[in-house]
Amino acid sequence: MRVCIGQINTTPGDFDGNLVRIKKGIEAADAAQCDAIIFPELTIPGYLSQDLIYDSRYIDQNLQTLHAVCDYSNGRPQLHIVVGHVARNEATGKPFFNQAAVIVNGEIVARYRKQLLPFYDVFDELRYFEPGSELTILEIAGKKVGITICEDLWNDKGSDDYNYAGNPLEMYREQGVDVIFSLNSSPYVHGKAWQRIKVIAPGSEPGISVVYVNQYGGQDELVFDGQSFVVKGGDLLYLTQVVAHDTFDVVDLDSSEVLITDVSREDNLDTIQSRSVGLYDLLVLCLRDYVQKSGFKQLVLASSGGVDSAVVCKIACDAVGATNVHAIRMPSIFSSPHSRDDALQLHKNLGCWDYEVPVEHESVVELLNRHFAVHEDEDNLVYQRLSSNDYGSVADENIQARLRDLYVMHFSNAYGAMPLSTGNKTESACGYYTHFDMNFSFAPIKDLYKFQVMDIAREQREIPENIWKKPPSAELAEGQSDEASLLPYAILDAIVHAYVEDYVSTFPGFTDWLQQQLSIGHTVSGDHDYLLEWTHGLTAEADFLRILSLIGRMEYKRRQTCPGTKVSKVAFGIGRRIPIVERWS
Repeated sequence: MRVCIGQINTTPGDFDGNLVRIKKGIEAADAAQCDAIIFPELTIPGYLSQDLIYDSRYIDQNLQTLHAVCDYSNGRPQLHIVVGHVARNEATGKPFFNQAAVIVNGEIVARYRKQLLPFYDVFDELRYFEPGSELTILEIAGKKVGITICEDLWNDKGSDDYNYAGNPLEMYREQGVDVIFSLNSSPYVHGKAWQRIKVIAPGSEPGISVVYVNQYGGQDELVFDGQSFVVKGGDLLYLTQVVAHDTFDVVDLDSSEVLITDVSREDNLDTIQSRSVGLYDLLVLCLRDYVQKSGFKQLVLASSGGVDSAVVCKIACDAVGATNVHAIRMPSIFSSPHSRDDALQLHKNLGCWDYEVPVEHESVVELLNRHFAVHEDEDNLVYQRLSSNDYGSVADENIQARLRDLYVMHFSNAYGAMPLSTGNKTESACGYYTHFDMNFSFAPIKDLYKFQVMDIAREQREIPENIWKKPPSAELAEGQSDEASLLPYAILDAIVHAYVEDYVSTFPGFTDWLQQQLSIGHTVSGDHDYLLEWTHGLTAEADFLRILSLIGRMEYKRRQTCPGTKVSKVAFGIGRRIPIVERWS
């Protein structure tokens, strides 16, 4: 059996664009004399469509596009087209089905409804879909073929964190199928390519072929890494690597050579990871799609000479081209000469546009305070604070950052460039940014810990060495240092990771978590030795609890931040649901 991998980049509601990609796949599969082409989950409407599907016109257009695919399949009697769409539920239950249609020569010859509906992390499919209950088995090229959709494969042998009542993969095995076509829209998180293969490959034993097709591309905060694969009897026959364009590779299930035998063995982890799409490439992909799918071409950002803005500037240049990136240097009286020089050198290395707009904040502070201090009344807040010498002088520092934000937004509004935020996950967790800093259109490194940002900076030849070697600082006051204000990032990264992603909330639990992470080779800090030494210090537990409390109190700031690429198990954004007003933290 010859199958075509329809790994394409879809957009919710772009029915015309999605149809164009589907047609290209059909043409490629037909030209290669394939027996079937498999597209991703919910190919036609796009994934995630979320509450758009409550609009009846949206569902109608989705069904009209399905009919257009049927029409386009005419004259291709050998080709089975497997495509995802939304179907209405005319009976009781949730209003829709997450469905796959099998189309041959103008007719829908079979339908499959997704049975296992995820409701964790970014997924909320039980909000919309009624679960299916029936298997779909048909004969293609002399093979007995079953259809599944994404989560349907993840309950095999207790593979996920939820105990679904059904196990479609096991039921298909009991029916003696030869091949399973699996349609997927599985977003990337660290290690996901290996996790998919490790979980799904054993389910192909003793002799079942599983054709796993996943979408790729950025969609709001999510990035889909593709990484479609074919396994047979536990062996890997095929794995895509390309994320730059739609992929229509052909795999012969009967004659393809085995790439990796017994692929789910732990000693194959490094091999799979080396073949997987890299984190940096996915950050570029997600930003590119967010910009282009939103209708923008140009980007603007504040470039300070620090490592975060340097990495964002590099990602931006790779995403849309350096001549479409506008980097603004905005030095104040506290900006060091080397920061100004480092940023300028970065811009020259990248080839982006450079601008310098000095920030003069002291006269602005004086002007504002003069206008605010006009009421000599004991009931007035300003009068009370000034009289008791309780003026918040940190505002004088932060207004430098706010002025920079103002200038970036003016550039965006005046010239039509999308503004980027440059904050990372560790800073966002602790609220270590001025309130407007993360309120632009998109934050490419929003879900990266500081050590991950540093790792990327070291790997990019255009980023001057001095940028990632110098101590991080907001440079809002003389001699200011990020780590003096908080804790060293080598410690902070690990605390944020443990608390946000794995819900570790006690210091003994944290030390146990740390030992476990290190024992399995996970990187959670830029300096593991320093982190371990800190855990034995007298103030370590108090510092740990102080940071947890800080993370809780900063929820109101994070809730107002812009979207950014999700790459971790739990990111600040769509998948983390914490109340703003609460008394627990």
